[in-house]
Amino acid sequence: MNYFCYFNGQVLPKEQILVNITDLALVRGYGVFDFLRTYAGTPFRINDYLDRFYQSASEMNLEIPKAKEEIKHIVEVILSENKAGVGHEFGIRFLLTGGYSPDQYKIEHPQLFILAEDLPTYPAWQFEQGIRLHLWEHQRELPLVKTINYLTAIKLTETRHQMDVQDTLYHYNNKVLECTRNNFFLFHGDTLVTAGKNVLKGVSAKVVLELADKKFNIEVREILLGELDECTECFITGSTRGVCPVVSIDNKTIQKGEVGRHTRTIMELFAGLTNNIYKG
Repeated sequence: MNYFCYFNGQVLPKEQILVNITDLALVRGYGVFDFLRTYAGTPFRINDYLDRFYQSASEMNLEIPKAKEEIKHIVEVILSENKAGVGHEFGIRFLLTGGYSPDQYKIEHPQLFILAEDLPTYPAWQFEQGIRLHLWEHQRELPLVKTINYLTAIKLTETRHQMDVQDTLYHYNNKVLECTRNNFFLFHGDTLVTAGKNVLKGVSAKVVLELADKKFNIEVREILLGELDECTECFITGSTRGVCPVVSIDNKTIQKGEVGRHTRTIMELFAGLTNNIYKG
């Protein structure tokens, strides 16, 4: 859809945004982004997302040309222009590119885009029955930075289709890491575990840890690959999916192929939080 978006100090229809071919995002794949969604037309946990966006930019030696409060105001304007609200939710993408570069290497003027997008939809069965993952040995080059480099994730799209799985679970040096766009959790009985190193710190994952804190024992640490053979439940978290159960990894069935009760508790807690936003 041709939604109103922000670029170079202007709010204008997306189709009017033009980018010079010498932008480092195009010639070198150099840039960072972040993505949040609205509930009841309100950006969810925008401060957390902006903190991560600024951290990513700093790690890439990119300067964001707007202060956080200015960006929050721009988001409000964009959502208003696009008539966001209950029944018309949006994704908001913060995108910072390396900008135009005369030698296609030097960073001079990073470019900031703030884009309104339709939210992806997922079939109900994924949340009711659980999804399937496959394993792939890979660690993102800059794990703590949300770069625009999704080379491996996109390359594996056809592999996932052929294997009839819904996502890829990365592992490296015998450690379980993260999925292509989501954080990964597992249960050992009543203990909830997620990776603490070499993964992107997800905002939805942070929310889940907050919600689960009084319900379960929590361990944020390295996860050995062999633990996938021992865990009792698994799920993934992300900005658009929320919480989604996992029932199979590389054809190994988890929890007899059924959504576990602890995972359902996490899903209910997350849904309760977002439903309360709708209720005001």
